[in-house]
Amino acid sequence: MTTPIHKSLIDEQIEELPEDRMILAFTHEKWLGALSLAHDAGIPNVHAYSRRACLCGEWTVAYEVKA
Repeated sequence: MTTPIHKSLIDEQIEELPEDRMILAFTHEKWLGALSLAHDAGIPNVHAYSRRACLCGEWTVAYEVKA
């Protein structure tokens, strides 16, 4: 018996991403901490994220930027 292979969520998102773009993701235990990390990395408008999630108490915020 075999298990069918399913694509992960990240695999699907990467396939949808245009070739001239990349995803920058920042994680922190607090929402404002994740935004602060993005700001420190040079993201000009930290509230213009493309994705966000809170998994197991850890916030992840992602930005789609030109490569």
